[in-house]
Amino acid sequence: MKRSFWLLVSLLCAVTVYGQESGNRIYGNNGYYQQRRAPQTNSGMLGGHDRGYAIEASVLTNLKPDAFVAVFGINEEAAASAASNEKVNAKIGEFTQKLSSLGVTSNDIFVDFITQNRVYDFSVSGSKATENLTGFETKKTIAVRYKDRALFEPIVSAAASARIFDLIKVDYIVSDFETVRSRLFEAAVKIIKDKEAKYVKSLGVTLSPVGVSNEKYDVSYPSEAYQRYQAFETGDAYAYTSSSSSKVVQRKSFTFFYDPFEASRFDGVLAPLGIEPVVQFSLYLRMQYEPRKPKEG
Repeated sequence: MKRSFWLLVSLLCAVTVYGQESGNRIYGNNGYYQQRRAPQTNSGMLGGHDRGYAIEASVLTNLKPDAFVAVFGINEEAAASAASNEKVNAKIGEFTQKLSSLGVTSNDIFVDFITQNRVYDFSVSGSKATENLTGFETKKTIAVRYKDRALFEPIVSAAASARIFDLIKVDYIVSDFETVRSRLFEAAVKIIKDKEAKYVKSLGVTLSPVGVSNEKYDVSYPSEAYQRYQAFETGDAYAYTSSSSSKVVQRKSFTFFYDPFEASRFDGVLAPLGIEPVVQFSLYLRMQYEPRKPKEG
């Protein structure tokens, strides 16, 4: 029974891997259990407080990653600790050989020893259940870095052929954070200056800059952007007896979909969203002003 259960889990994990470039970690991320963290955008509150007036700007850019890192999990049990470690290493060795044929070098592979723990089970004799040490379990992860997105499925296939089915996550790597932040800042400053000029010209507002009161950068990776989705219709049916009632329901499957931040929430978008998951960088900038005092004659 135990072997059949693990076979079922492995098959389910394999289906999940091919269905999305996110990883099994999605089952524990924000999209599964709670609302996704959102970047700060314009509040719409520009005046009417002690600090004078404010002009806001929120800017977004969508960037394709420079590289990807897929992380797989491997665990094996054995009666002895050394044996469980050898079984894990055998899978890793087979996997790395297949990665080499795909052009992935040893510099792009890292094995992390996670844990090695004792495994206990119960033996039952009559009405007595006794817990006993039954063996050891070794757990490791293997991270694989690649630049060509087309390599993703061949890498997953190589892992599956080595009996590695747990794709934990896929990290999206953007190298030049400083350049991205500079571009966002320049765009936000331009938006604020354009708004200031429009207010002055169109509404006759007189404003004198005081200083920046808020500057907040944010970044959202695709692993955070998948939302749970389930669609079905059903009726209600109840069975009543003299002592109790019961209702048996069928399992309804669900899936996930990529749900990035929409451009309409921002003043400006530097790079538009395409059809594939990307890394989303944003900046919220708030400039403080006070009414310009008339010149003394």
